[in-house]
Amino acid sequence: MFKKINSETSGGTNRQKPLAEEDLIRGDHIYVRRGGLLYSHHGIYAGEGTVINFKGEDKEKRDPVVILTEIENFLSGGTLRRRNHKKRLSYSESLRIAREHLSEKGYSLPFNNCEHFATFCATGKKKSKQIRRAIGSFVTITVFATGTFILKAITRKRND
Repeated sequence: MFKKINSETSGGTNRQKPLAEEDLIRGDHIYVRRGGLLYSHHGIYAGEGTVINFKGEDKEKRDPVVILTEIENFLSGGTLRRRNHKKRLSYSESLRIAREHLSEKGYSLPFNNCEHFATFCATGKKKSKQIRRAIGSFVTITVFATGTFILKAITRKRND
């Protein structure tokens, strides 16, 4: 049921190569960077120039629903990229799952966003690297700030 896929790399890094639509396979997990590279928008390539993805009004965030959209609208001027997974479902299974979710609502930035959706369709597991990175950054900042506060408190106590 799962298929091992080798990741494409560019210049010896783990960054994904930009693609053309003709490089895609129906069921591919695709994405485009948005917001000045702050985040990425994800979907499943459905073939014939279409993508299944969470889309809402006002930059995908207001009342998103899983829809079939033209790839040009999905890209919105950005560069097409493919997310490769070490273990993934077959491409046809990924596309079947994505189609089953058409018209589904329930978007949640931390728990059910476009990356969760596309990763679930491709692997059977809801995961978001963007959310994990954001949480990791938040924890790092919190630990650093707490440590700084404690260190200052200890220093003040010693000086008193």
